Amino acid sequence: MRIGIITFHASHNYGSNLQAWALQTYLEKRGHQVEIINYRSFIQKSIYFKPFDFSSRYWYKYSLLSSMKRLLLYPSSFKGITKKWNLFEDFFKKELNLTCEYNTREQLCNASFNYDLVIAGSDQIWNYTNETSSVFFLDFLDPAIKRISYAPSLGPTPERVPIDYLKRYLCGFNAVSVREERSKEHLISNQIIDNCEVVCDPTFLLDAEDYESLISDEPLIKEPYIFFYSPSNLKLSYFEIANKLGKDMGLPVYTDRAYYPKDINKYPYIRNSFEVGPKEFLNLVKNAVCTIGSSFHLAAFSILLKKDFYTINGDKDSRTNNLLSKLGLLNRVISLSKPTLYEHKSINYSVGIVEQVGSYRKKSLKFIHKYV
Repeated sequence: MRIGIITFHASHNYGSNLQAWALQTYLEKRGHQVEIINYRSFIQKSIYFKPFDFSSRYWYKYSLLSSMKRLLLYPSSFKGITKKWNLFEDFFKKELNLTCEYNTREQLCNASFNYDLVIAGSDQIWNYTNETSSVFFLDFLDPAIKRISYAPSLGPTPERVPIDYLKRYLCGFNAVSVREERSKEHLISNQIIDNCEVVCDPTFLLDAEDYESLISDEPLIKEPYIFFYSPSNLKLSYFEIANKLGKDMGLPVYTDRAYYPKDINKYPYIRNSFEVGPKEFLNLVKNAVCTIGSSFHLAAFSILLKKDFYTINGDKDSRTNNLLSKLGLLNRVISLSKPTLYEHKSINYSVGIVEQVGSYRKKSLKFIHKYV
């Protein structure tokens, strides 16, 4: 079967890249021909810009102001940002089966896609406050092409996505699945669609061994450490919590240096000494004693790689809360309202958790195999 996937594959975000790679890889292992429809809107490209890329006419329109602001506020970060940008772009080119690049809905409508099936998802492609576009509801496709969604997220607060908006764009789908119970509840209780499945994030379709091809044998850090990562809305309180965990465990806390504030040195246990792309991210999770952050995918890969972890504010994020609740791991949440209350116990992955992950995966595979 020829399958196309549309998702946030090109965000410079570890979870976005790796969930796209995971779904592509799982379908390829099943013997299908898989492509990722390389849609990168100009808005998205401006968010994840290469600093001072004079070769692109869009850089002047979308990224000049951002580049100047960053240069003035954090001049020492520029070299690191460029290196990190290259790590992501290299991953896209080498690891993802991409079509030619499309930047607008009009370009997609004018293209000819010869797919038997197109999958929308995963990631927050239906988050109304993000980069939501009708493109991610596949409205550019020939009506004859079968279409399903696999584990898209409506974001941390799915109730904010307008009912009429969803009714308009979901009516053409052959089947819909989502990543969170709250998203399903919003779709079903408001009679937007009749049936909906809750399935696992694509990263859980693969075993830990499947990711080994992306992880170098050599650990990036030679000493025992904690890995800290938060993708957005970064607060100084997150640094304070990570620094305290480092102090409590007697370990340095390593993180990416490219985007963090210049006063990070006031946190004595935090080290921000190198740049991290998707492959480096997996290396750092795999070899860490423990991970901490506010990232859904940091928690996901910590579970897959059987690492101790803590998730900051995970009780407020429907995606993370849904995952940890299913696996009985809500005790790994550090709430911002009570940041000093957390367990110092290691996770026992031999008791129930591995079986729960397997059950979660099995239900999701049943949905995929029904249509693929």
